[in-house]
Amino acid sequence: MFFLLIFPVLVAGFVACHIHPVHSYRLHRYEGQYLYLKSAELGLKCFFLASLAALALHYWLPDNVNICHRLFSWELLTWLTAQMTMVGAAEGSESSKMAWFIELSFLTFVAAYVLKLWAHFRLWLRFRKWDTKVYVIAEILEDSPLDNLLFSLSLAKDKNVMLMMEDRKVYVGRVIDLGEPSATGGMDQDILLIPLMSGYRHKDTLKVTFTTMYSEVDAEIVISLRQDNIVSATEFDFDAYRKWNPETSPRAVKDGEVAMSAPKVQKPTAKPKPAADA
Repeated sequence: MFFLLIFPVLVAGFVACHIHPVHSYRLHRYEGQYLYLKSAELGLKCFFLASLAALALHYWLPDNVNICHRLFSWELLTWLTAQMTMVGAAEGSESSKMAWFIELSFLTFVAAYVLKLWAHFRLWLRFRKWDTKVYVIAEILEDSPLDNLLFSLSLAKDKNVMLMMEDRKVYVGRVIDLGEPSATGGMDQDILLIPLMSGYRHKDTLKVTFTTMYSEVDAEIVISLRQDNIVSATEFDFDAYRKWNPETSPRAVKDGEVAMSAPKVQKPTAKPKPAADA
């Protein structure tokens, strides 16, 4: 009977992975046997807490409680044993074992939420904030330079990123979202970008030429890009770009608008009038 506890232990551990404030963002990295082992680890923690709670309920709580002149019984195991015997599911000692199995299974699932609350409390002690999502994600993305850069720029409202794609397309804009992690995919799947301008990189000279100014359109345009297609990423500095490209560089950036310097146009020189015949 108690061998069957392995199933609620594993399922409770998997539930704990989904609702845990830290493991839920790392769940997409737990694949194959590692996912089973992680679920078993958290499930054993839940089972340990459930066992302590069951023993405390059995030995420390009184059998009967008087509330508003009404007598309530806390003998849950006795009641469950009687119910198992009444419905014919088990008899004798087997009914008592089944009652313990049901109680431990229920408390194991409850312990998964206890682990969640305890993790939130530990994060609060560390960061002194209840909303610690940003801090947790920042620590998880530290192992990837690209993810760390894009996440940092998404938090900064006054910084832009320049992305070069596999097809040599170049985008400059503000990262507004990296997506939410799921059970199969992390935050590094797609990004949302509010573009300021875009262009291409020459295949021979590798010089970037901007061809589209999105500020010329009276609409808020959002582009979704796959991170797998990003070749390089860097923070875009307009001052540095103006120095390196004085002829075609943006001369002003204000409120997300980009103004490009107009190319110099030489005025046609007037042709000299032929001298009048003397």
